[in-house]
Amino acid sequence: MNNMVDIREVSREAILPWLPAILDIYAQVHGLDAQAIAGREVIMRRHFGRRGYRGFIAVATDRLVGFAYGYTGDPGQYWYDKVWAAMIPQQRAEWLKPEHFEFVELAVHPEWQGQGIGGRLHDLLLEGRPEPVALLTVRADNTPALHLYRNRGWEIVLDDFRFAPDGASYWVMGKRLRS
Repeated sequence: MNNMVDIREVSREAILPWLPAILDIYAQVHGLDAQAIAGREVIMRRHFGRRGYRGFIAVATDRLVGFAYGYTGDPGQYWYDKVWAAMIPQQRAEWLKPEHFEFVELAVHPEWQGQGIGGRLHDLLLEGRPEPVALLTVRADNTPALHLYRNRGWEIVLDDFRFAPDGASYWVMGKRLRS
């Protein structure tokens, strides 16, 4: 089935018409309700305007089956500041002080998972990035995602990272993009 999937890069303007389908996939993958998805839409629209934005969509016929995007991280952004506060100075110097790519989202519709689409989206998103390193957060209990990232050379930078004291446990993972 995956040979019927067209993966294409989309500009910040070209991704907007796909946003309802992106949010639908996001809701299914993460089990979110309408209120949570409305908040995610606001966040995604903000992300699409960030410096160094890059995005890809996976389309089968005219149906969106997956997406991935990221951007260059900067101080003053929620994620950057939370991760900065959790890191020791050596980690900051290695992972945040050099310009870094924030690998923000990667999701594949549940009916299309396990066909290599996520791996293709991952690889294309990172291909040719100018930043020396990339960072992401992944829920500690998301075994398929952890498997994908570990198999593609990501390493654990922080374990048991939490955005809120009583929130879910995440791993912050890093990948060197240039030696």
